[in-house]
Amino acid sequence: MRYAVSSDCIFIRPGNDEELLTCIATACEEYSIDSAVVVTGLGMLKEVTFGWYTGTDYAKEDLVGPFELSALSGNVSIKGASLYPHLHAVINKSDHRPYSGHILRAICYHNLEITLIPLNTIRLRREHNGWFEAIVPEKR
Repeated sequence: MRYAVSSDCIFIRPGNDEELLTCIATACEEYSIDSAVVVTGLGMLKEVTFGWYTGTDYAKEDLVGPFELSALSGNVSIKGASLYPHLHAVINKSDHRPYSGHILRAICYHNLEITLIPLNTIRLRREHNGWFEAIVPEKR
């Protein structure tokens, strides 16, 4: 993985076979960034696990590619004592048929380009709201 971090941007390029959520968390942790917005994600994935929250757990669907990552959005927040990249994506195979949802796991296939904006004046954390751990934005 290669990445650069400034006060206004985080750019991450995971390498082949690296896990997307781990790469985001690692780059943020190294620079003590606990809150960020994922603004873009482009490239290729070889495996994706999407999850659908049932109210108690995630129903999972594993997909094997390769896939083009057409859209990525989300945020990074604090969940318990660790960072939590919360990501949703749209991916497609060569026939352009889309698959989309909440990413539980995604493995890079040769190249990904991810851009985040760190939040310096807002802290994002998660707390249980009776159904799931929802995001709670707080002014620093």
